[in-house]
Amino acid sequence: MNLITEIIFIFVIYSFIGWILESLYKSIIQKRIINSGFLIGPFCPIYGYGALIMYYALESLKNNIFILFVASFIILSIWEYIVGLLLEITFKTKYWDYSDRFCNINGRVCLLNSCFWGVLGCIFILILNPFIFSVASKIPTLYMTVFLVVSITYIVVDTTITAINIIKTNIRIGKFEEIEDEFRKRIKVIKYIRKRKERLVRKQFETQIDAFVNKVALKMNELEKGKEDLRELIEKRTRRMRKAFPTMKSDRLIKIFERNNDKDVK
Repeated sequence: MNLITEIIFIFVIYSFIGWILESLYKSIIQKRIINSGFLIGPFCPIYGYGALIMYYALESLKNNIFILFVASFIILSIWEYIVGLLLEITFKTKYWDYSDRFCNINGRVCLLNSCFWGVLGCIFILILNPFIFSVASKIPTLYMTVFLVVSITYIVVDTTITAINIIKTNIRIGKFEEIEDEFRKRIKVIKYIRKRKERLVRKQFETQIDAFVNKVALKMNELEKGKEDLRELIEKRTRRMRKAFPTMKSDRLIKIFERNNDKDVK
C-alpha cells in the first residue's frame, strides 16, 4: 500500500468507524436512533482526520504506553478544540458544549473527553490499527482501489451537498433576521403614530393616520407570513443537525424558533 492509498484508506475507514461509534453512543444516551455528524451518509470526517493525526504522530510512541496516552490526550484534545472553534467561527453555531463538565476549556474540550482521547489513542495504535491493516493486506488491490475511489467520491459529494445546504440555511437565517428587524421597526412606527394621533386636535388628520396605520399593518401581515415560511424551512433544514448534535447552541436559531415575538401594536 503506497502512501496516498494508505492516507485515503485510514481516512475512509476511521470516518466510518467514528460515525458508527458516535451514532451508537448518542443513540444509547437519547434512547432513539441518531445519525450523528454533519454528513447525510455514514461518515464523520473529523474522525478520519483525527485518525491520520494519530497514526502519523503517535505510531513511533507505541513502545511506551504512558507517553502514548499523554500524547494522545494532548494532541487529540487540541484537535477537538480547533475543530470546535473553526465550526463556531464558520457557522456561528456551537455544535457541542462541555461547559457543564468538570475542567473544561471554553466548553470545547473537557478533562473526561480528553481522557477518553488518551485511551482511544492507545487502543488505536496498539490494537485497532494493526488489526485493520492486517485485514486490508488480504484484500486484492483492485477491490481496494474501487472501494476507496467510490468511498472518497461519496464523501466529497456528501460534503459538498451538506456545505451548500448549510450556506443556504445561513442565507435564509439572515433573511429571517432582516424581516424580524423590519417587523419591529414597523411596530415602533405604528406605536409612535398612535401616540401622536392622541395628541392631535384637528380631526381631519384622523382618516389619513388610520389609513397609513392600516397600510403599515397590512405590510406587517405580509412580513409575518414570509417570516413563518422561512421559520418552517429553517426548522426543516436544521432538524437532522439538531438531532445529531443535541448540545448544539445557536443564539440565531433560538430566536428563530421562539414564537413569542412582540406583535402588540397597541
